[in-house]
Amino acid sequence: MTTLQPETFEFRHITSPGVMEEVYRLRYQVYCNECHFIDPKDYPDGIETDGYDRHSVHFGAYDLEGRLVGSVRLILPSSRKFPIEEHCPTLDVDPLKVSPRKSAEISRLTISKLYRRRAQDGLYYEPQAQDVAVRDKGQYFMRRVRPMAFGLYREMYHESKRLGIRYWYALMEKTLRTLLKIHGFVFDPIGPEVDFYGLVTPYLADIVELEKNVHEKFPQFYDYFMEHLEPQLQPKL
Repeated sequence: MTTLQPETFEFRHITSPGVMEEVYRLRYQVYCNECHFIDPKDYPDGIETDGYDRHSVHFGAYDLEGRLVGSVRLILPSSRKFPIEEHCPTLDVDPLKVSPRKSAEISRLTISKLYRRRAQDGLYYEPQAQDVAVRDKGQYFMRRVRPMAFGLYREMYHESKRLGIRYWYALMEKTLRTLLKIHGFVFDPIGPEVDFYGLVTPYLADIVELEKNVHEKFPQFYDYFMEHLEPQLQPKL
């Protein structure tokens, strides 16, 4: 069976204030200078941060030269509300089924332009013609993998399992949702598209359902996500 390509990035759970400033500067670089979503006049110190950062766990991706080239945060239930609740007027979510205490929001997924494929790929990158599922001994897998986004998602997944988080909210571009979906990570739309740092749609994912789907359809990715996760936290599938 064909396996995933070796990673070219190192992923870290970020806690130190000095490194957090690097994250904020990367976010400013991408959101202000590269994608022009924010006005530099509003951020004269060259960092992009908000009140949600103190309620979040943060993760970074480093390239082989030791540069911080990607980051993401997971906003925890300790936050009074999530950005998705602020920026989306209506959300189709049953609070009796989706426990707020077991929910978190994926936010500020940021990838340096050094590792985005083309200028028109926005904050992330679009699936390419080469990114098609092929059959290999009865299993489907992606011919090419951009490991940074999936490495950051793996870090968030591990932390979510440790914290008892089951549901992920996310505001994301349709291109990122497509990239995740063709690898087995299905996020369901829960509201209309809004303009928030570009056009994005609100989504919700049940981690339990993600585990089942990826385990069944993309076993190589399932094995990848299980790497370094404590055995007692791995799903019994």
